[in-house]
Amino acid sequence: MPWIIFAIAAPALYGISNFFDKFLIEKKIKDPILLTIFGGVIISLAGMIIFIVRGFVVLDLRPIFILLISGILAEIALVPYFKALSLEDASRISPLFQVIPVFVLILSYFLVGEVLAQKQLFGFFLILLGSFFISFEKRIGGILRVRKALRWVLLASILWAFSSVVFKFAIIDLNFWDALVYEFLGVAVGCLILFLFYSRRFIAQFKIMSAGAWAVLNINEVVYFLGRLCTFYAISLGPVSLVTVLNGFHPVFVLVFGFVLSVWFPHIVKEDIAKKTIVSKSVAMVLMILGLWFVSS
Repeated sequence: MPWIIFAIAAPALYGISNFFDKFLIEKKIKDPILLTIFGGVIISLAGMIIFIVRGFVVLDLRPIFILLISGILAEIALVPYFKALSLEDASRISPLFQVIPVFVLILSYFLVGEVLAQKQLFGFFLILLGSFFISFEKRIGGILRVRKALRWVLLASILWAFSSVVFKFAIIDLNFWDALVYEFLGVAVGCLILFLFYSRRFIAQFKIMSAGAWAVLNINEVVYFLGRLCTFYAISLGPVSLVTVLNGFHPVFVLVFGFVLSVWFPHIVKEDIAKKTIVSKSVAMVLMILGLWFVSS
C-alpha cells in the first residue's frame, strides 16, 4: 500500500517544520501571523504552478465549493496552531494534536461512510487518555491545571479534521492534481481573509524581518508544503481515517528531533528534556500510539 509511505513521511516532515516554527517564533519573529499568511502565499503559488503545468480544468460547482472550504479551513487552523506553539514546547504540543484522528473518524463516519468498530472506539479512548495525560501539569501543591495551549490545539485540530474529511469527500472520482489546485486556491482565499483582518500586524512584522529570518522561513515553508502534499496524496489513495491515524507518529518524530536539538544544538531550540518530563511524554505517547494501533487494526 504506497499511501502508507506518504502517510508516514508527512508527520516526519511536519515534525521538522514544528521546530523551524518554534525557532522562528522564539528567535526571529515576534508575531506568528506573518508565518501564517506567508505560508498561505507559498502554498497558493504552488497551486498556480500546478495550474500552469496541467492547464485549467473545470469541475462541477459542488466539488469546487467543498475544496475551497477545505483550503480555507486548513489556512485558518494555522492561527490557533501558532498560538499554541507560542505557549508550549513543540514536543508538548504535537501529542495533543493526536485528537485529530478522533475528530476525523467521527466526521468521516457521517460524511464519507467509514464505519467505526469497537476496537476503534477503544483506540479513541486511549488516544484521549494520552492527550489528557500530557495536557495537564502540576502546579505548586500538586494541583492540576489545564495547559494554556490545550484550547488552541483543540480548535486547530477540529479545523484540520474538517479540512481533511471534506477534501476526501470532494476528491472521490476526481484527479488528485486537479483537486489540489482548487484546494490550494481555497488556501489563497483563507490567506486573503487573514490579511484583511491582520494587515497592520503583517506589514509591521514584514518590515523588520532580517535576511536570515527570511531564509529560514522559506526553508520551513518548503518542508511544510512537502508534508502537506504527502498528506493529501495519501488521503487520495487510502482511507482518510487511517491516514490521519498514522499521523500519530508525529509526536515520536518531534520527541526525537527535540531531544537531539536540545542536546547538541541548545542555542537553536531548547526543549524541556528533564528525566521526569521525558518519562511523562513517553507514557502519554505509548498510550496514544497503542490507541492508534487499535484504531487502525
